Amino acid sequence: MKKGLLLFVLALGISLVSLAQQKKPITVKVQTPTAQCEECKLRIEEYLKFEEGVTKVVVYPRSKYTMVTYFADRTNIENIKAAIANVGYDADDVTANEDAYKKLPKTCKHPKK
Repeated sequence: MKKGLLLFVLALGISLVSLAQQKKPITVKVQTPTAQCEECKLRIEEYLKFEEGVTKVVVYPRSKYTMVTYFADRTNIENIKAAIANVGYDADDVTANEDAYKKLPKTCKHPKK
């Protein structure tokens, strides 16, 4: 009986410690002015799903921004902006990767470029 109670208390203590150590995710707004259609939205959201630490991505092509939720201990805002740029889209002050931009469908390229 004592061993069962001891195991229970130990398991409870470990679970409480692990809950206390979990950090809350951060949500940021990244300007994505070159994302302009549903295809752009899907491309960015799919690509960022595989970025470590990112838990949620929602692209708003009409409003030209992307909301990203991530854990700060696993990634940072600069990595997220670089990931968006690697897909071929501008992200705040980070310019799109030129090779990735060239591979985008014609409908996803910015009319000014």
